[in-house]
Amino acid sequence: MAKTSNDELKTLLKTYDTQKGKDRAPDKELAAEEAWVAKFVALRDKVIRPTMEELGKELQKHGHDFNIVEKQFRRADNRATPEEASIRIDIYLSNERTRTVIGQDRRPHVALATHHRSQMVQLFICDITSRGGVVSKVGDYPLERVDAALIRDKFVALFKRLLGTT
Repeated sequence: MAKTSNDELKTLLKTYDTQKGKDRAPDKELAAEEAWVAKFVALRDKVIRPTMEELGKELQKHGHDFNIVEKQFRRADNRATPEEASIRIDIYLSNERTRTVIGQDRRPHVALATHHRSQMVQLFICDITSRGGVVSKVGDYPLERVDAALIRDKFVALFKRLLGTT
């Protein structure tokens, strides 16, 4: 009995994938990426968020406010690139007229986001207020370098930019 064209195609594709070393490589690559993202999420829960909450409480002592926004890593079947995991502390300065607009990206913040392909954490500082400002990527950091001291340092850098002392 002759093979159908579908069976023959399946056999050829399997042979091709095996010869090109693609038999299980994508699954291993995905597993490694997701394991790295899980490490970021653990760091976010244990170090990054508590540090941001501590900094936010200091802001509140001076009449300002804050909001912490987290996003989970998500692979979307219909998107070319997944949504990266992230955390951001938005700052609501007491002298800003748009102080009550919650969840708005265009306000001062410090943000950390995964870049799952390079397995680096991207750090951003945004100094946008009603007077203008910019969002800047400060750098890419290995997971091991992201700690409370780095977050505090970049938070101070944000306020230096807001005061125009950088």
